[in-house]
Amino acid sequence: MDSGQLRKMNIAQVRTWLGQVGALDRQALSLLEQDSRAGVRALAGKWRRQEQGLKAEKERQQHLLVLERRWWGKKVEWVAGVDEVGRGCLAGPVVAAAVVLPVDIVLDGLDDSKKLKPEKREALSEAIGRMALAIGIGQVEAEEIDRLNILQAALKAMRLALESLGGRPGHVLIDGNQKPGSPFPETAVVDGDARSLSIAAASVVAKVYRDRLMSAMDVTWPTYGFARHKGYGSPEHLAALEENGPCPLHRRSFGPVAARCQASPSENFLVFREGLEESRSMAELERMAALVKEAQKILSDYELERLRSVYKSRRRFFTDTGTKGEYAAARYIEQAGYRVLERNYKAAGGEIDLIVRRNAELVFIEVKTSRHDATGHPEERIGKDKEERLRRAASHYLARQSDLSVEYRFDVLALTLGDGQIEVRHLENALTR
Repeated sequence: MDSGQLRKMNIAQVRTWLGQVGALDRQALSLLEQDSRAGVRALAGKWRRQEQGLKAEKERQQHLLVLERRWWGKKVEWVAGVDEVGRGCLAGPVVAAAVVLPVDIVLDGLDDSKKLKPEKREALSEAIGRMALAIGIGQVEAEEIDRLNILQAALKAMRLALESLGGRPGHVLIDGNQKPGSPFPETAVVDGDARSLSIAAASVVAKVYRDRLMSAMDVTWPTYGFARHKGYGSPEHLAALEENGPCPLHRRSFGPVAARCQASPSENFLVFREGLEESRSMAELERMAALVKEAQKILSDYELERLRSVYKSRRRFFTDTGTKGEYAAARYIEQAGYRVLERNYKAAGGEIDLIVRRNAELVFIEVKTSRHDATGHPEERIGKDKEERLRRAASHYLARQSDLSVEYRFDVLALTLGDGQIEVRHLENALTR
């Protein structure tokens, strides 16, 4: 680029050229800044600001790797960053993530999850999932939080996340001033999500995982608005809690929830709740609901609302396509002579619907279910990201078996639900190793 060439270009052409060049030397930038056209000078200013921003981001990223480099320099390749989310919520689990990043990692824009917009967190979580050497998730549910207290529950979630990595980290960087007491060397880092790229990555992964979990719970418990506030004590959540009382996701040891808990449920309530929860078909559920309706005069308003919530949850269970498919798949595979070892095995950021065995065959099965009027085939919904998560979870499971030479394969059970009928196709070796 020289001054003569620049004069022949209009502003639109200059903008296009700037978008195509990978770098701009000092002489070319000077020509743009001294051009007589204000529009060209404005483009030069924008370019300079972008370059300065990229340089600042690169320097910030390098600063965030100081702690990791301390251990990489000692030949410790697997340095895990650990963070947790959901400690201050009134409902839902506390979730921790452990992330092991490669030495040459570049993740522009990665920061403490609390500083990022949801769409940015989602994009970064996907990028981390592709680039990380290992990811582990640990979660502790509300009932156990009440039993342990929130601090001990958060530390347990961190230990579970490290256990699910699928390998042994040489060192662990923990956000905060408390060490979880894992079997690995640990360093507690105050404000770790602002000082360590690995911890920042863990904070993003944990936040996205928990947000998705709470959004899914919104389907089961729609009156509380979990998809919006994710279980935190927002005015909307407190109002719903006041009106409806707590659901099974709520932490009853937390003040705002405890204040709204009924001290001692009646024996009638306990009997009806057990009957609803243990119903094994829609017919059984409807019969139990009719009994509740008959007895509504001897139940409090709070107890009736709780029973309605249980009824709605169980009704969704029986009518949900995915749930029906998973149970049908388990029955099918057992009738084929396989023994079910695990259902919904979660580890290393992935989940396996069924792990089964028949004689020497160990099989990891992905279940895909569709209605008969859906377009395409259920198994076509398995993308590359899903396949990678399946493989990570399978590696985690295999690493914990005594027989390390066991032969295994990945199958798909594709189910199509029709009018009272279920068509099952068993695709062996659907995912080649």
